[in-house]
Amino acid sequence: MIELQDIHKSFGTNHVIRGFSAQIGKGEIVTIIGPSGSGKSTVLRCINGLEKHDSGTILVEGVPVDRTKRSIVDIRTKVSMVFQRFNLFPHRTALENVIEGPIFVKRENVDAARKRGRDLLARVGLQDKETAYPGQLSGGQQQRVAIARALAMQPSAILFDEPTSALDPELVGEVLGVMKSLAGEGMTMVIVTHEIAFAREVANRALFIDQGVIVEEGPAREMLAQPKQARTQDFLRRVLHPM
Repeated sequence: MIELQDIHKSFGTNHVIRGFSAQIGKGEIVTIIGPSGSGKSTVLRCINGLEKHDSGTILVEGVPVDRTKRSIVDIRTKVSMVFQRFNLFPHRTALENVIEGPIFVKRENVDAARKRGRDLLARVGLQDKETAYPGQLSGGQQQRVAIARALAMQPSAILFDEPTSALDPELVGEVLGVMKSLAGEGMTMVIVTHEIAFAREVANRALFIDQGVIVEEGPAREMLAQPKQARTQDFLRRVLHPM
């Protein structure tokens, strides 16, 4: 469903992505792990054209990702993204945030969008928060609204960019629970995360990247439990057993 071939991306003199190649199949859940600054988030942003890759090819269901083409709008409806910092509109209610894309991007009927928006808020356990503004919600609740907003576009895949890293520890579980239910429903997901136990449980495949290249990849449970590369072993040791 998503294919990346020899992707390179630089910011000035900083060569962030150095020949990244991967394939994500329909219904597959792939987690990307690695140290800060290794290019994980940049890979996600290149997939749906938020960043323009310098060279290489990215295909979504066979269509090249090119942010200068009209096709990028269609790609962004097929591949939704959930950000680390929620990115909700502070002046809009939870329901209004959820239905913004379907109404203004996909030109859906307002009443139909509202009905589905309410259903999606119920799906993430926020049926009683549709009139609440982001400032009235906890971080975990805001992130669940963001997930409902991503689902409202009826995407083929969702990209998660460290969706729990901005949350207090006690709020992490409620977001991971929603993501786990999506995994059980067969949603295609690419997840950048430091939640190794969650990745091991939910993901089909794991990629460890460092300095813009894939150091190791394999079945998530196997690789995250018994990595073969010394660099992967060192990273997981530091994440799982911080000093």
